[in-house]
Amino acid sequence: MSRVGPTLALLIAIAATPAHACGACDEDKIAATYDHGIVTRAAARRQVMVFCDVQGAALDAARLRRIAERTSGVDPTSLRTSAQPATLSFAVDPRKRSAQSAATALQRAAPAGTRITIVRILANG
Repeated sequence: MSRVGPTLALLIAIAATPAHACGACDEDKIAATYDHGIVTRAAARRQVMVFCDVQGAALDAARLRRIAERTSGVDPTSLRTSAQPATLSFAVDPRKRSAQSAATALQRAAPAGTRITIVRILANG
């Protein structure tokens, strides 16, 4: 009876390491703030979901929430943030303003040196 099979399986198990999200790809940035309930509600309301990368100053979730509350077309209850990777997402009513316009409004009101870049726009769920 050969012991190569069990030995090989043991070596593979020892060498295998769990995969972790590094935050570098768009999918990681989207996953960091994705909330299926929010996406579903946005689709029902004919809103679009906007997923953004945040670079520069440290992510201040409370400040971004206050900005979103004052930004026409943005549903402030949809705002989700993540510090690592630094991302944010929100729903916007395209009949009131475009996704790009909403992201630009958030960036203008964010701390100096902050750069908010759209990673993906998800329309109709």
